[in-house]
Amino acid sequence: MNFSVDVFVEYLFQSRFAIAAIVTLLIAIAAQGIGVIIGLVLALFSLSRFSALRWIAATYIWIWRGTPPLVQLFLLFFGLPQLGIRLSVLQAGLIGLGLYAASYMAEIIRAGIQSINPDQMQAARAMGFSRLQAMRYVILPQALRVILPPFGNEFASMMRTTALLSVISFEELLRVTRIAINETYRVIELYSVAAVYYLIMYTAWLFVQAWLERVAARGAAPRADARANAGR
Repeated sequence: MNFSVDVFVEYLFQSRFAIAAIVTLLIAIAAQGIGVIIGLVLALFSLSRFSALRWIAATYIWIWRGTPPLVQLFLLFFGLPQLGIRLSVLQAGLIGLGLYAASYMAEIIRAGIQSINPDQMQAARAMGFSRLQAMRYVILPQALRVILPPFGNEFASMMRTTALLSVISFEELLRVTRIAINETYRVIELYSVAAVYYLIMYTAWLFVQAWLERVAARGAAPRADARANAGR
């Protein structure tokens, strides 16, 4: 069978594919947001003075980075009901992808924090900041410039990882594509449509990431100038 341009164009502009792409993007944003929040907590645990917190963070990262996300989704969606816990497809998807993302964001945020000169923390504490206040107002804003590039790569990966949700029947882009293939038996045309939508989302994110990095760089410049002026 030859590639049918007519079928490709027809499905490329079908609303259900566009809606599925939007759903995919929203799921990726929500899951990555969960990952950032939990990852920040784990990163702070990793840098804590208390060995118990460091152990919790290390164990979490070891488990969630050492097992495939597909297996994690299966455990959440198919395994938990054996324990009397039933999650919807959306809940299992968000929790699974969010916890998986957290294991990577924890290491990214930890590395970003450790890239800042320790003198910054000491100076903030000398000015009366608590450790949490120093982290919030001094360390994290500077670390953001280091965190953003790998965060951008993780989010781009998350948009593709959402395809795993199709195996638990969540109707994201890949699931809708497979349903359409079952209806038409036009495999290459419909997977090509899905690929185009993934490329569109990825390309849009590249522009957003570049803008975020420019904003972070501009925000860092005034702080650097202020520190230089304070030293005169």
